Amino acid sequence: MAEKFFYSNSGPHTLQKIATAIGCEISKTDAEKEFYEIKSLSEAEPSSLSFLSNKKYIEDYKKSKAGACIVPYNFENISTNNTILLRAHNPYYSYAKALDLFYSKARRIVSQITPSAYVSSSAKIGKNCYIGHNVVIEDEVEIGDNSVIESGTFIDFGVKVGLAARIDSNVSISHAIIGDNVVILAGARIGQDGFGFATDKGIHKKIYHIGRVLIGNDVEIGANSCIDRGSMNDTIIEDFCRIDNLVQIGHNAHVKKGAILVAQVGIAGSSTIGSYCALGGQVGVAGHITIADGVQIAGQGGVIQDIKEPGIMGGTPAVPIRDWHRQSIIMKKLVKDKGK
Repeated sequence: MAEKFFYSNSGPHTLQKIATAIGCEISKTDAEKEFYEIKSLSEAEPSSLSFLSNKKYIEDYKKSKAGACIVPYNFENISTNNTILLRAHNPYYSYAKALDLFYSKARRIVSQITPSAYVSSSAKIGKNCYIGHNVVIEDEVEIGDNSVIESGTFIDFGVKVGLAARIDSNVSISHAIIGDNVVILAGARIGQDGFGFATDKGIHKKIYHIGRVLIGNDVEIGANSCIDRGSMNDTIIEDFCRIDNLVQIGHNAHVKKGAILVAQVGIAGSSTIGSYCALGGQVGVAGHITIADGVQIAGQGGVIQDIKEPGIMGGTPAVPIRDWHRQSIIMKKLVKDKGK
């Protein structure tokens, strides 16, 4: 449920307007009926829009009072309620677009540099930017137009940030070039030294890092995630990547276009993650590994060798998902037999 104090609601919207905005087909002809909010199936009322994208919630749908519901395109209405169906090829995506239609932040940000912020005289701040309380922007930094930098963030010497960035509170950025429309959530650390040491006779000598972090356009980086700068080559995050909270990306890593890294993923140095890969929670990738485009790895998987073909993997070491399930069944049977 959206708390009115934190969000503004632009409703009501007619069913036809909603369907057009989110790309759905209406099951009934009541196109002018108005809807005031979006609610979950269990909380929805006749004036509410809801959505169903997972079969686990069929029973909730049957009991729901929702006036309209976004559903899969081939969904058969097995309920006796009067819910109007909005059929979508991708219900969850249509739901995300519906949220954009109804809701926006209640807080309105006004272009300004707050009095407590420090901005170097050699820094270049674009038009219509907001620089929050106690922000520090060092020499030669460049910030693109329409960017928002929230309280307590530190942007070090020479960093370049593109257009329409949203950088939340207490972020630190150094040795980085960042593209347009990038979102960096609170507490993220970008551009610090990686974990690199050379050992001789019991002495761990730190390896001086000369690489950068290069972040493309339309990237989101979650809260308290860390992206180390390269030791020799750059660490690269390509366009459209989505990085969840508490992710660690080591020096010289290369995360290609559209990849998704879920919470607590760890990628060791000099590894490459292919385009549109999806790594589930707590997946670990060893150093100097290459993962092909389109690979999916189930949560807690461990990758210790190259993955050369797209597919779904799981387990440690990561193997094709069916093999992992077979291994699990065999192990369970062995343990059960041993107990007899």
